[in-house]
Amino acid sequence: MKTIAFDIMADSEESYWWYRARREIFCDVINRLAPPGSDIVDFGAGTGGTAAALAESGYNLLAADVSEAALEACQLRGLATVDLRKNRLPAACCDCVLAGDVLEHVSDDLELLATLGRLLRPGGFLVLTVPAYEFLWSGEDYVSEHVRRYTRRVLERRLRLAGFEILRCSYFNTLLLPVIAGVILAKRLLFPREMYRSDIAPLREWQNDLLYRIFAFEGVLLRWTSFPAGASLFAVARFSGKGRGVV
Repeated sequence: MKTIAFDIMADSEESYWWYRARREIFCDVINRLAPPGSDIVDFGAGTGGTAAALAESGYNLLAADVSEAALEACQLRGLATVDLRKNRLPAACCDCVLAGDVLEHVSDDLELLATLGRLLRPGGFLVLTVPAYEFLWSGEDYVSEHVRRYTRRVLERRLRLAGFEILRCSYFNTLLLPVIAGVILAKRLLFPREMYRSDIAPLREWQNDLLYRIFAFEGVLLRWTSFPAGASLFAVARFSGKGRGVV
């Protein structure tokens, strides 16, 4: 992740509509799967907003990252941290691994998925999100140094190859997909230099609130249904270790 991308995250995570709604969706999914007191590793915790919210709900959080700035931000929130550049997490150390928009950053996603699986205790689960559809590639992918975006078929295949049993996989950020796709297409055609800048920009309060309400509403719908398309994907999976193709 480029420095500018981290700075934007640090400045926007508490208020920007995408971060707020995604955080609430994460918390809702985990609250329905694991009781308070469960041990959770937030792998790629960033500035720690989601980890802090889960800690406030009674979970035991460990924020793991490779970025010194991210670890410092998590420590300022009072979170326990581990520097993944220097330390390897022990096997079977947690009940849940949270990987929010992490998989797309690495060249070998199978290896990372297998690593995450080994962290889970028997019966534990992985909750992850990734960006969807290569045609939505934008400046945010550039500044965040993404390697790829996913379709549901590809994500499910990678999870199975890495030894996971998929409990749930769905697109989300669906209601705003036409708007997101339209904005990206307009930038690509009319303002190509914008494809090298973050998509996150200050909004008027009413705009930010409206986008947040639309996206957050999907969290309610996702309790009962899955979406056939969306700007992002989320999955819940258990690790069996019986994957194919993992070295």
